[in-house]
Amino acid sequence: MRAGFCCVRQFRWRRLLRSRLMRPILLLLSLSLPATPIFAQAPAAVATEHETTLDKVFGMVAPSAPSQLTEAKRFHLYLLSVVGPIPILGEAIGAGYSQWTNAPPEWGQGWNAYGERFGSNLAYNGIRQTITYGTSVVFHEDNRYFASHKHGLWARTGYAALSTVVAVHPDGTRAFSVSAVTGIVGASAISSIWGPSSWRGAGSIAENAGLSFLTTAGFNIVREFLPDVLHRHRK
Repeated sequence: MRAGFCCVRQFRWRRLLRSRLMRPILLLLSLSLPATPIFAQAPAAVATEHETTLDKVFGMVAPSAPSQLTEAKRFHLYLLSVVGPIPILGEAIGAGYSQWTNAPPEWGQGWNAYGERFGSNLAYNGIRQTITYGTSVVFHEDNRYFASHKHGLWARTGYAALSTVVAVHPDGTRAFSVSAVTGIVGASAISSIWGPSSWRGAGSIAENAGLSFLTTAGFNIVREFLPDVLHRHRK
């Protein structure tokens, strides 16, 4: 019985992990689709539009340029992280992938089920970003992602992954981010209130929080190497 329970939890973990990891990948692909030329030999105007669209995509997901974080800018970034085009499109794509993989299975299929998944994703992100924003104000933490300017695959990958739980503090040092961790853990706990029974309990909350940390780390790694892939200057 114990072995069967462990198998169920491992299957659920793998399915949730695939769902969370596919979200940033599908998001980047969807953002770049309008920039894909339809014909092999496109007119010059199409090539210009192709470059313009890529620049817009790059600007939305690329590492932040080093600059002072004013409270007005912090609030602006908070609004973008909740109701901006990237989170809304990302959560819509994530809900679609969860619908395809039927996760969680308690919600079933159909448009109502998709609405539940999409609404749940938006609510989770809104709660996470709100907790992170409020706590970052209190602790004066800058959670923006900045390019590492390191050399070597593993050095840059390690920096990007660690940035998930690290923030820049007023003295310029990078240290543990209370706000980033509190946002993920708090949102994972609160979302269990409206989620299905499989989301409840300390173990499930810890799983959801762990998946959020992993997917955020994965997205940071994409942001670290994206300038190289698109042949753009690292800020």
